[in-house]
Amino acid sequence: MTFVKNYYKSILAALFYGITSALGIQLLLQPAKLYTSGVTGASQLIVNLLNEFAHMDTPVYLWYALLNLPLILLAWFKLGRKFTILSIISVVSASLFILIVPLYPLTKDPLLSAVFGGILSGAGIGLCFRYGFSTGGTDIIALIVQKSTGRSVGQVSFAINAIIITIAGFAFGWELALYTIISIYITNVVIDKMYIQQQKITVTIYSHKVDDISKELLKSLNRGLTLDYHLRGAYSGEEIGSITTVLTKYQLFFAKKIIMNVDPDAFINIQPTMSISGKFSDN
Repeated sequence: MTFVKNYYKSILAALFYGITSALGIQLLLQPAKLYTSGVTGASQLIVNLLNEFAHMDTPVYLWYALLNLPLILLAWFKLGRKFTILSIISVVSASLFILIVPLYPLTKDPLLSAVFGGILSGAGIGLCFRYGFSTGGTDIIALIVQKSTGRSVGQVSFAINAIIITIAGFAFGWELALYTIISIYITNVVIDKMYIQQQKITVTIYSHKVDDISKELLKSLNRGLTLDYHLRGAYSGEEIGSITTVLTKYQLFFAKKIIMNVDPDAFINIQPTMSISGKFSDN
């Protein structure tokens, strides 16, 4: 029952993302030729480039769906079924609402467009992250890169956003590109405020297969582990070991899959980490 309830909440979060992203793009960002981050921003840029230089009028929702299609297929094989299904719902939701909401400028002030467009975009993305799935696009790329190389999600997003801003600057002027930076910055601030789980977390794993789990975690995650072999369950009287590590929320997604694959009976305790003193790489 709890799973079904959470699943419905996730679907509502995906629909909320679709509405807020459509309002932000169609009423604020796109009319001002400002861009949001990731694949959505890339879709806007393609539409504006085709309109400016090829005199082709194509809709944002079409490019948003087309760019996400191969990434969704990749996520299906790399990130799991539930994650992908919810991400598909968010992509379809955004595409549908962008189609429904008319292109209408609420303001001619680019700063107001950047600020409130960024707020609307960040609110939807942050809520989806909070329920454990992505809005498609660069989130999927970033998670796969995180899984494969241990590099941070932020590095991938920064690189893609930098490309969007640079192309927009050369094509439409650097003033609009600077306003785009404001929009993307505000989007990320709102995501951080809503996605409280993005903070670092301390994970303690209790298992009879400590060595096997730690071996797999070290292969996949760029994090240190602390092992304790000398614990005993009060109820069972059995000896058990533990693994303690500090992770980011994105890494937790992969860590839980690794742990459950090695030991389905493992007990995982996840706690928020208020602050860290010492070495902790975000890469």
